[in-house]
Amino acid sequence: MPYKKNADGVAAYYYKKRKEKNRVIQKDWFAENGYKKDRPYPVDFYKYVERTLTRPLRAYWAFMTDGDGSIDHKYGRVKVQLTAREPIQYLADLYGTSISLCQFPEEKTYKDSYIVRLNGQRAFHFIKMICPYMIEKKHLALFLINQKEPNYHPPKIPMNFKKYPELLKIHMAMVGGFFDSEGSVGIKIRTQKWKTKTKGIRFYNSFTQWIHFSNTDLRPLRKIKKILESSPFIFKPKIYTATRKKLNKKGELQKLTYELAIPAPQHLLFMELFAPYMLIRHKKDWLEKFHMKKQITAICKK
Repeated sequence: MPYKKNADGVAAYYYKKRKEKNRVIQKDWFAENGYKKDRPYPVDFYKYVERTLTRPLRAYWAFMTDGDGSIDHKYGRVKVQLTAREPIQYLADLYGTSISLCQFPEEKTYKDSYIVRLNGQRAFHFIKMICPYMIEKKHLALFLINQKEPNYHPPKIPMNFKKYPELLKIHMAMVGGFFDSEGSVGIKIRTQKWKTKTKGIRFYNSFTQWIHFSNTDLRPLRKIKKILESSPFIFKPKIYTATRKKLNKKGELQKLTYELAIPAPQHLLFMELFAPYMLIRHKKDWLEKFHMKKQITAICKK
């Protein structure tokens, strides 16, 4: 955290603004072809998007937008920003919009990120498609939609998988979308030091692995927990509260962060079920790594 001494010689927190640079790396197809704000897009374009964005994909993008998206209901804008390019590229190609690369030249700890923005007609169309599946930003989506359609009410999406088995893939896509935006997965080698009377100091290596979601809003985490605990799933996730250590630009503690963790024995099962619903390649690749870790563990036990 950035601190410097004040007039009294006491170290005090100060907010250091991050300097970022943005540049367009993929141009807007419609802007390049003469489409302006007052010119309506082709009807076939919207039909194509609606055919492509199946219900599971709409659920995916609803939870992706809940996680790493923002909705400006005043100006009718939607933005999604990620350090991984695959979801950004997918949405930009689908709607023919631009992609921006955001870089932090003076901050080595910050990764480059990719930004896709939808404005006007395209933002309204996208938000209306994903609104029924949203949780955290649903009120912002509704405000944007109700400006044009005051009587619009999104249909409810039930979770009775026995009665409506077709809803299972939709809810699995919700988990995949939120994991791409707010999920973390990994394996590390942990070294433990033990001091014994007979053999002296010994070092033991073991694997530490994790799969968890983190967010400052509990609602999407509770939704995912409910999905994972519902039949036919047998997961036993737990929600934890992380300690608040970082300060915001006002010098106050940031919002509480909540973490939904998957038990280690169920990591491989989780990746086998939900990796097909993810778009970020480096997260999908952890399925193979968990398989490899299982094989290594089995060999070491022989």
